Amino acid sequence: MRRFTWILAVLAIACTQAPFTTPDIKEPARSNVVVQISNAAVDPSVARVKEGGNVAWTNQSDFLAVLSFPGRDASELNCKDLRPDFAKEGNTLQSLPFRSAPYPVVLPCSLKKGRYPYVINLLNSIADMGNPTFTLAAEITVE
Repeated sequence: MRRFTWILAVLAIACTQAPFTTPDIKEPARSNVVVQISNAAVDPSVARVKEGGNVAWTNQSDFLAVLSFPGRDASELNCKDLRPDFAKEGNTLQSLPFRSAPYPVVLPCSLKKGRYPYVINLLNSIADMGNPTFTLAAEITVE
């Protein structure tokens, strides 16, 4: 019995020291990142992309999704042709509402190094554009 207690104590200590318990492990920056939107989360919440890379979103939620890059961050995005998925209104770059589809919504911008916070509004219908059911915050980090 004494040997069993000692083995159990060693296992307990070993499990608390395992590297997979560290919550701040970063994914490496990639050339292309696909962000998945669900009813209550964004994965990854921080998309790490290489400079000049591409970001796309898939909507796995039960809602319409609208991506919004508000303020000065949107003016720093070097975008070519925004249509068919995005439009610019003042200093805000915003996607058109989209549901789950067989193809992702792609950001048509050449990304330079920096941080680009954005918001995802989840809507029941287009009539709810000013009153989202849920709002999720996320970020693109370009390295």
